[in-house]
Amino acid sequence: MLDQIAYMTWKNPIFMLIFFGVLWYLPGIIVRRRSEYIYLKNKEEARKDKLSKLYPKKEEN
Repeated sequence: MLDQIAYMTWKNPIFMLIFFGVLWYLPGIIVRRRSEYIYLKNKEEARKDKLSKLYPKKEEN
């Protein structure tokens, strides 16, 4: 019975469309979000670096 259900699911065109669609787009979404996170983090670090050069902190002895 499980073999028949698995066969019917595997041969279902709607299921296959969704299954391969997820396999195709999911890695791209993950990579894009990770790249966006790294880009924004680097941008924020660069902004802080530029501000620290523009307004250096006074060192007290």
